[in-house]
Amino acid sequence: MSGLLLLGVISTWIAIVIAVAIWLGNRLRSRGLRFDVAFVITAVVLLPLPVADELISAPQFRRLCDEGTTLKFDSEKIRGRTIFYADDLQPDISVGLLRGYYIPLRLLDVTTKEELISYNTYYVKGGILIRTLGISEKDAPLTMRSYCGPSEHAEQQSFLNRYDLKYVDRKEVK
Repeated sequence: MSGLLLLGVISTWIAIVIAVAIWLGNRLRSRGLRFDVAFVITAVVLLPLPVADELISAPQFRRLCDEGTTLKFDSEKIRGRTIFYADDLQPDISVGLLRGYYIPLRLLDVTTKEELISYNTYYVKGGILIRTLGISEKDAPLTMRSYCGPSEHAEQQSFLNRYDLKYVDRKEVK
């Protein structure tokens, strides 16, 4: 049902954009410029306007992900340790015109409470259009990924096995 709503909104927007482009094009005296102006207004300015906040923020989010999601650890220092996730806050962030938050994840040694592994994961919410329509449970953007984290963490179990790590739940730590 939400897909139909989005399709209806997109169709309505395209109809409005074409009508505005024709209206503006007809106001020009030069016939040669009418098509060019209408095309530029339609394709470059008006069509992407509902998702412009996401389009502007996407490169900034990619840059943030590239710089901030690096898995930091010393492979010799962590080998054979028992670790747990530390409780961390989820600070809000601004990524261009979008809002989001990040989770600074820290893995600590059970006995010494020393930080052994750290990384960040980032989440961004969709722009004005997606929040206004309310068609996404998590307000995920339409034009870009809403999450990024370190690629090394994608296979958590293989990472734990590779370094002979034992993971325990925070509740088990005294």
